[in-house]
Amino acid sequence: MNALQQIQLELKAPKSKYNNFGKFHYRSCEDILEAVKPLLQATNSTLVITDEVQQVGPVVVVTAKVIFTDAEGKETVVTAHAGVEIEKKGMDVAQTFGTSSSYARKYALNGMFLIDDTKDYDTDEYHNQVNQQSNRGQSNQSQLRQSTPGNTEQQKPLDQRYQDALVSIRNAKKPETLDKAINTFGNTKFNNQIRQACRARADQMGWSEAPPQQNNHQQQSNVRH
Repeated sequence: MNALQQIQLELKAPKSKYNNFGKFHYRSCEDILEAVKPLLQATNSTLVITDEVQQVGPVVVVTAKVIFTDAEGKETVVTAHAGVEIEKKGMDVAQTFGTSSSYARKYALNGMFLIDDTKDYDTDEYHNQVNQQSNRGQSNQSQLRQSTPGNTEQQKPLDQRYQDALVSIRNAKKPETLDKAINTFGNTKFNNQIRQACRARADQMGWSEAPPQQNNHQQQSNVRH
């Protein structure tokens, strides 16, 4: 058994954080790093994480690269991506980039050490999961508005779905993934960003776009299979 396999088998990264709005426990990038440090020392291995910022169509994306090196010098590299919402309300530019960096780093670490936090974006189970979170969030928002008029609505569940969608769009292997993203975010504040990211991926993959549908009552997908 090599060092990486040993760490994947032994690593226990508990979900020490709690989201009061969404009512769920989760693990952060820091949780994973704290849990893996003793195992790195025990196996005489190293872990290096770097970030790279690039633009994909209209979307600014942070790419996190995790490089694991064992005692014999063998490297294993895993990358993950997260979009940056530059004009996020209540946050300055440094904070938005920092949030996206932490998100990308966490999912790169998940890939390296086989930690499963979310369901695959293409599966029905994933959509059922995020829809339940969204419905639960809307109910909580309604209660907050009734008890504290004027309180700012929190958008974290939708924001997290948006970040997941950007990663899936960037790595899409079939047009259906873009269709699902467009349909999921059609009535949200991220509609334009999602559509632009899908167009960029469709162009990159050589997929053609369907002509606009003249229908005022139902939004249609704009990517032809």
